[in-house]
Amino acid sequence: MARKGKSRHLKRISAPSILPVKKKGSVWLKKPLPGMHRKEEAIPLGVLLRDVLGVAETMKEAKKLLKSGEVLVDGKQVREEGFGVGVMDVVSIPKLGKNYRVLLVKDKLRFFEIPQEEAGIKLCKIVDKKIVGNSRIQLNLHDGRNYVIEKEEDQFKTGDTLRMGIPGQKLEGFLKLEKGARCYIAKGRHAGEIAVLDDILERAGSKESDARLHKENGSEIITLKSYLFVVDSKFQIP
Repeated sequence: MARKGKSRHLKRISAPSILPVKKKGSVWLKKPLPGMHRKEEAIPLGVLLRDVLGVAETMKEAKKLLKSGEVLVDGKQVREEGFGVGVMDVVSIPKLGKNYRVLLVKDKLRFFEIPQEEAGIKLCKIVDKKIVGNSRIQLNLHDGRNYVIEKEEDQFKTGDTLRMGIPGQKLEGFLKLEKGARCYIAKGRHAGEIAVLDDILERAGSKESDARLHKENGSEIITLKSYLFVVDSKFQIP
């Protein structure tokens, strides 16, 4: 008898190319649950622990690790193996003394180990703003969370980056999307590259804008403005 409803799994061979998993192995992979990131841009936490970080040999072991509260995402315990993690999330395993930042590099999600002092900060890009009530503004961030401020505190624009303390979500600073900004390119064929913003190039009759940047070696990059993620000098990709 066929199963009712949508499957919570997909065949490994049909897994989105963004997932850094081998095509050979167990037939099925867990699908990411609806959450902070689009399903096409996220990896289930259980798959991450087993197939990428190698801290669990089987999904049963991964589930046990999660149920024991040993895994944190953005400073909070996550116990569901289908929880999807994506760009700029911070995954921590305190028992092992390991912290990882999730990034997209060359069309693959990659997981880079970061020091403990960086694990308490998450970079969040403002993707939208809206007025709530009479005197407050809600900043909608790239990972689905939002941050509400008073109107008189508003000095932010769409595309700016907030430095958020995690898990408490305290604003620790911000970075402006402006000429001279150091940017991580989070999508497209230049995903994973870091360059300095030179100009925003408006497209006639289009809502999308291009951005012109230069790398340390002087080479020029043209990409979409929406692909830019402003970062500070501490942000590095090994």
